[in-house]
Amino acid sequence: MKLYNHISTWAFAGLLAFTGCSQEESLEGSSSLQGFQISVTDAGFQNLSEGRATDENFKTTFVKGDAIGVYAVENGQVVEGVANRKFTMNEKGEWDLEGNPIEYDSERFKNITFYAYYPYQADEESIQFDAAAEDPFASLVSNWQIAADQGGTKYTQSDLMTSSSKAEDGRLQGKVSFTMLHEMALAVLKMPNLVYDFTNGGLDDYSLNVAPKELLINDVKTTPYYDAASGTYMALVKPETNYSISGTYQGAKEMAFSAAGSLAGGKAKMYTINDANKLDYTLQIGDYLCADGNLVSVDATTVPDNAIGVVCYVGNPQPSVVLPETYSEEQDALKRDYPNCCHGLVIALKNATQDNNTVTFSTERSGYFGTWFESDDEWNGKFVSNLVRESERIPGMLGYNNTILLEMSPSLNNCNNALQYINSYREQVSSPSSSSCWFLPSMTEFDEVAKGLTIINRKIVAVKGLELISGEVGTDGAHKSVNAYWTSNEHATNKELVDKHNITTESAIYGRRNEGSKAGRFRMMLAF
Repeated sequence: MKLYNHISTWAFAGLLAFTGCSQEESLEGSSSLQGFQISVTDAGFQNLSEGRATDENFKTTFVKGDAIGVYAVENGQVVEGVANRKFTMNEKGEWDLEGNPIEYDSERFKNITFYAYYPYQADEESIQFDAAAEDPFASLVSNWQIAADQGGTKYTQSDLMTSSSKAEDGRLQGKVSFTMLHEMALAVLKMPNLVYDFTNGGLDDYSLNVAPKELLINDVKTTPYYDAASGTYMALVKPETNYSISGTYQGAKEMAFSAAGSLAGGKAKMYTINDANKLDYTLQIGDYLCADGNLVSVDATTVPDNAIGVVCYVGNPQPSVVLPETYSEEQDALKRDYPNCCHGLVIALKNATQDNNTVTFSTERSGYFGTWFESDDEWNGKFVSNLVRESERIPGMLGYNNTILLEMSPSLNNCNNALQYINSYREQVSSPSSSSCWFLPSMTEFDEVAKGLTIINRKIVAVKGLELISGEVGTDGAHKSVNAYWTSNEHATNKELVDKHNITTESAIYGRRNEGSKAGRFRMMLAF
C-alpha cells in the first residue's frame, strides 16, 4: 500500500502535547468475475477525543501486488469455495481473484455476509476465522503481532484492517463493497525542525526535519513509518492496551522525550514535540552535506559516515537571484521547483561512471537537446538557453536549468547516455528532502568547484570519495579528452559538441558527443 498523508500541525506548550489526528484513506479497486465484483474503501483512523474526522487529507491507496482475504458466511457457516479467497490488486487497480471464480447467485447472496481483511495471510490457522461469532476476526485481532520495524512498506503489513458487507442489488447487483476498519491504533510523532541560523550575511535560515535517533514503544526499539508529506513519524500500537513512548533525537543538542497513553482500535493521536532547536552556523566551502540534510563543518575534527557531498559554493544559486538583471523568476527553473534551495551548491563524492571511466555523452553526434523549449508554446520563456560559444561562459548557475532541458528533450538520442548516468546516480545516492535532485553542472558551476578544488578534494578523500582530477589538454588540441568532466552546456557553433570542464586549468574542452576518444566523466551536483 502507498500512504498519502498530511496531518495538520497544532501548537502546544511543553515538551510533549496530546491531541487527536484522524486519517481518511481511500483504497479503491474493483474486480468483475462472472458478475461478482468487489470494491474497497477505508473508514480511516478516527479522532479519539472528538469522535469525528478532523483531518481529511490522509490518503492510503492499494497498489499493484497488495492482497486481501475474503470469506463468505451463511447461517453461521463458511460458504464452500469462499474461505480466505485471495484478491490481488493488478496494475489497472482491479482485484484479481486467485483460483476458481466465485459464481454469483442473486437469491443466495441475499443471505450471505462477506468478510474481508488486510493484509492477506496464507496460513488459515493463524486467522482463526469463526463464522459463528459476532466478530469472526476477533481471534485474529487479539493475536495480531505488530512488527518492531514499521519503516517503509513494512508499516502496512502490521496495519490490520477488517470489514463485513452484503452484496448489493439493483444496478450494482452482485457487487460487494468493503469499508475497511483499522483494528490497531496509531501513535503519530510530530518532531521539531532543526534550524541552521547562518551567520553568513544574506543567507536565509536552513530548516530540516529531525528524525528520532531512538524510539521505544513499551521499551521495544521501534522503527516508525515516516510520512514525507507531513514530516511525521507513525507507529502502530495494540488497541485497548497501555503503551509508553520514549526516545531521543539530535537537534542543536541531544534531547529526550516520553509519553504514555491508551487508544481504542481505529483511533489515532498526535504527539507534538516543541523545541526551538536553533543552531548558529557559518556555512563554508568544504562543509559536508549529509544524507539526512545535516551539515558538518569543514573544521570538524571527525568526518561524518553519511556524507553525500561537499559544499562547493556558498550563496543563493538561483539564477534570478544571482543575476536578476539577466534572468527573470519566470525563467528560473531552480527557484520554480526548489524555492527553499537558496543556500549553496554541493558537489558529489564520486563520479556517476564506474571506476572513474570516461564515457560518451550520447549515441548520436549531431543535434541539440536543449533548444526544444524555444518553439514550445507552454515552455517558451520559462528556461534559459544552455548554448555557449567558444571561450564563453553563460553567467549564473544553470546546471539544474540545463538538466531539466535534457530530461524533457524530445531529442533524447543527443543526450541519452548523460540521462542514463544522471538517473543512475539519483538512484544510487538519494538527495535529502531539504535539497534539489542531483543535476549535471554547467561550466560556471564547475568554475566554482575549481576555485575551491584543494579543500574540496581534501574533504572528498577524507570520506573515501573520488577526488576530482584533471590534466593538460593533449596534442589533439581542444578536442582531446584528458580527465575532463561533461557539463550540461552545448556548443552553440557546432551541434556535434558538448562542453567539458578541465578542473585544473578551468578551461573548456569541446568533446564530440558520441566519440570515445573525446569521452569524459560525469560528476553530479545539487542545490540546498
